[in-house]
Amino acid sequence: MRVVVAAAGPQTKWGGHLGVRSHFAPVRVFLDQEQPVLPLLERTLLALGAYTADVWVTAPPDAPGPYEGLACACRARVHTAGPEAGNELDASRPAWSDRDRTVLLLGDVYWTDAALAAVLGCGHPDVRVFGREAASETTGTPWGEIFALSWTDSTRMGLLADAVRRAHTERPEVRPGWLALRLLQGTPLGEHTVRAPWWVEIDDATDDIDFPADYARHPATRGLA
Repeated sequence: MRVVVAAAGPQTKWGGHLGVRSHFAPVRVFLDQEQPVLPLLERTLLALGAYTADVWVTAPPDAPGPYEGLACACRARVHTAGPEAGNELDASRPAWSDRDRTVLLLGDVYWTDAALAAVLGCGHPDVRVFGREAASETTGTPWGEIFALSWTDSTRMGLLADAVRRAHTERPEVRPGWLALRLLQGTPLGEHTVRAPWWVEIDDATDDIDFPADYARHPATRGLA
């Protein structure tokens, strides 16, 4: 199994909050303890070591250095995204495995142990999308989120990524992960519907930290901002 952590986004929503990219924002390792505190991405990479030695990080083209240093310390490899990559699927594509299961984790997600185990332990060869359908009572985020995708057939996934790129020109307001899910389901691109077996629900303290407000309200960051 290869795990690729997508961390090449433009950080527009984060806006330089705390003076670091969101992947390096400090978070508590354990929700119920004051210490220790680690950068978000480092926490994820250390947790992945219990599952596989084949871990990659997709770094942004304008500032790959910090990602290369952290990946080296955590025994991961780095792929620097090209400046033309428009979304996490395109940016991470050169790092996909062509002979094994690939799991794509979004790099600005705070993962619980249970959620990470559910994603990495899924093992289904077909494409699966992992996320939360609606608002979270645990973190207070008022909308659904996509946290990860997995697949075995990278040729088929490449075709889906191509379709997502085309669909995004039609519906630029819909995030690529949701477009991928809707294309898999055969549902309208603007319709918020999730269906098994493509969708796998994760509803706990796992959450995407895109905005400063996401960081401030997450239980793993209270008192750190």
